[in-house]
Amino acid sequence: MVSVVSDEIDDHIIRLLIRNGRAPFAQIASEVGLSAHAVAERVRRLEARGAIQGYTARVDQTQLGRGLAAYIDVRLQPTTEPDHFERVVLALPATESVVFVTGRFDYIVRLACKDAADLDQTVRVLRARGGVAATETRIVMRSRSRT
Repeated sequence: MVSVVSDEIDDHIIRLLIRNGRAPFAQIASEVGLSAHAVAERVRRLEARGAIQGYTARVDQTQLGRGLAAYIDVRLQPTTEPDHFERVVLALPATESVVFVTGRFDYIVRLACKDAADLDQTVRVLRARGGVAATETRIVMRSRSRT
């Protein structure tokens, strides 16, 4: 696939927006050496081409009562349709994301649970309704992010 980022300035703008999606164009402009209007045009072009697909809020799950972060590796039963599993897992309140992967397992599910009992219930629901053959759960001890 061909990149829609045309130069280093576009790349710099994207990195700044990843850090702060609400940054004013004037602030971005001062950091990349362009006018606010030029930055706005570049951002609109990147949005139109699909490089920027939206803006989201970063949330502290602990502040929302979901302080137990975990990852579950999931192997589906041979007869399970991936779309079925994805619908089941995305309907669970603790699910933050689900990714299809290569290797021993089929999916990695990222969760934000209330506590160990919530994690246990989430795993039980996946096994009962999701067509899951096996799981391996890891609890996050510490997390860091570039953003």
